[in-house]
Amino acid sequence: MAVRVDPQDYLKMIKKNVLFRYMSGEEFVAFVKRSELMEYDDGETIISQDDVSQFLYCLIKGSVAVSAYEEKGDDIFIYNLEEGEIFGEAALFLTELRIASVKSTGTSLVIRIHREDVIKFIGEHSQGANRMFILIIYSLLKKLRTSTKEITAAKKLYMEVQKMKAQMEKLLREL
Repeated sequence: MAVRVDPQDYLKMIKKNVLFRYMSGEEFVAFVKRSELMEYDDGETIISQDDVSQFLYCLIKGSVAVSAYEEKGDDIFIYNLEEGEIFGEAALFLTELRIASVKSTGTSLVIRIHREDVIKFIGEHSQGANRMFILIIYSLLKKLRTSTKEITAAKKLYMEVQKMKAQMEKLLREL
């Protein structure tokens, strides 16, 4: 079960994270005060597919696996996230069901902040919030780029299979 951890013991580690690196000392302290630092054990679920979550997460230590299940119940691995990466960004903008699950691989340390606390942070620290949103947008663009590459590769493979199928059918008709 996830355990809430005192962030005071990990401030240097947290500050190294890209999300916080460009915040002033005051902004950093304000953000951490509004956040929760959570420790997850190996295999423990951080986000469950089809749940509504209103948290933004930042991986401080460890790694997590992102996966989604099919209607048949098969779990499909999507990718791993490593230290420093952000996830759950959609929760800041949408109140919708999560499209994937996130599980800890090994012991992970994750800082999470609720959407309402992000909104309060924005109101109190607009400069730090602007920097944070630039980094969140960058994170989303990296994920979009990776997804686009994977979709392109899958589409090329599909087109090759269709071409081979057409050639096979032509060959069989000629026999």
